[in-house]
Amino acid sequence: MADLQRNSITNVPCTCAIFLTGQFNRFNRTEQPKGNPGIQLELMQHFPCTTSGNKQCSNKCLDAIVKHLPNSQNVICATIDRDCFRERAYLFYQNCTPRWVNSNISAGKEFCCQNDEPMRCNLMAELIRQSLRETTATNTTDTSSEQDISVER
Repeated sequence: MADLQRNSITNVPCTCAIFLTGQFNRFNRTEQPKGNPGIQLELMQHFPCTTSGNKQCSNKCLDAIVKHLPNSQNVICATIDRDCFRERAYLFYQNCTPRWVNSNISAGKEFCCQNDEPMRCNLMAELIRQSLRETTATNTTDTSSEQDISVER
């Protein structure tokens, strides 16, 4: 019975996911991504627990995920539960063990999402700049008001 449980834990079928750059550390390959993937597919196929099996799983994931590329902006923005600005999507996979492995494959597209909706990145950049200008103007006004108060005392 213990062998059966151990085998089911370590025999994870090939599973694919898309994580955005804000969810993982590109320089620490052992650190797992944070949060939910933008897209996740369990292929229900088992590949050998070897380098070759991992490559097969990665290739199958790529084939499966490519079908979602035309609508990826809508799907990812609706599922990541946060806003994002100019983040790239990377393909991760699991094969045999429940640990995500970064395939280093990216569509090269930058994603921008606000309130679960896709947004053009240049429009979002302008909104961010505008917000920063307003914050700076408010802080400057607050600071000058405080100085006026201290002069009156």
